[in-house]
Amino acid sequence: MRSAKHKGALAAREAHTALLELQEMVQSAAKSVHAAEFEAARVAIGGEKEDVSPAAPLESVAESLRSPSFEAAVAHARDKVEVALAFTKAAGK
Repeated sequence: MRSAKHKGALAAREAHTALLELQEMVQSAAKSVHAAEFEAARVAIGGEKEDVSPAAPLESVAESLRSPSFEAAVAHARDKVEVALAFTKAAGK
């Protein structure tokens, strides 16, 4: 029984780590979108520069969110949470 609880704790830690990695990717995307938001507002109020486009960071974020690495991070986190849940349920029986 104790071994199952230890495995459950390890699985929960792995799930947490996977979610932190996913969170880092999402936070990076959010920062880029936030910067694009400010740039779009600046352009909207008439401070347009020819060399800066708010679309560029948005395109980059969209590509990142469509990327296989992002999809893999989501799938990895989902799998780790499911494993942790299974161990937790099994240890509780």
